Amino acid sequence: MFNIGQFFKNIQNRHIKELFIRSIIQASITQGTGVSIPIEDITISSGVIILKNISSGLRSVIFIKKQKILDSVNKNQTIHVVTNIR
Repeated sequence: MFNIGQFFKNIQNRHIKELFIRSIIQASITQGTGVSIPIEDITISSGVIILKNISSGLRSVIFIKKQKILDSVNKNQTIHVVTNIR
């Protein structure tokens, strides 16, 4: 059984991995579109990138370049396999 210190360390490590993946996604979107999206507006759920508070014009540009962005994200990290953008 884990002690409380180990429990909090596991939670902290998961949070660091999540921030790392979201920063890679942010960099890939910026590289593909030229527009930076705040990390707070990017979430990942079951291999799907969910973008919040994004204008419809930017969302259209992201979806046009979706495959290039997904390839870049999966190439730069191996923690999660990302399959779609919503």
